[in-house]
Amino acid sequence: MSRPNERLRSSLKAIRAAVTSVAIPILAAWLLTRVLHDRLQLHSEGPAEANSYGPVRLRLKLPGTAAGIPEPLVACGVTGNASVVYIRLLGKGHAKVGVDFWGQRADQSPEFPIPADDAVIDVVCYLPAFFPPEANSYWAAFSPEFRRNRRSEYYIEVDGVVRLKASVAYAQAEHSPIYYGENPLGGSLVSDRFTGTVLEASQRD
Repeated sequence: MSRPNERLRSSLKAIRAAVTSVAIPILAAWLLTRVLHDRLQLHSEGPAEANSYGPVRLRLKLPGTAAGIPEPLVACGVTGNASVVYIRLLGKGHAKVGVDFWGQRADQSPEFPIPADDAVIDVVCYLPAFFPPEANSYWAAFSPEFRRNRRSEYYIEVDGVVRLKASVAYAQAEHSPIYYGENPLGGSLVSDRFTGTVLEASQRD
């Protein structure tokens, strides 16, 4: 009677060993994938949140390629009523930035140098949609002139240098959805996704 029990115990040990040898590598690979995703793709899918107040600040890893296509950095709004900030990578360490105000106009900066085609860069975007109506208590500590400027102009800064700035009147709903590194809203100018990596993204003063 002991031999069948011994064979059963041996079989169970073999099964456990086989399961362990397969399951542990799969689990380790899954954990590594999750860690890399969380560290490298912080804000790549869906709206980050309903738009708060203040400029959007991005740290980007450029893709190292240069198709010259306008790729989205920040999209704010809804289909048909949106502001989309984009970058055009031109190769040989040069780029342009721009903004498309859906249905009204699109502006683009002159060409400027970047450290490398695969560099890490910091971008700050000021758009009227990122600030509340003038009656909002947010403005209590600011002068009337400052309020008017934030609500009637935009500018885009790359590594501490303003590359594009202009006056604009473009109405958007308060707390419009905001997207980082993608443009799910459509349109004919800007592509649907930034091909680099959004390392950090936040909205604050």
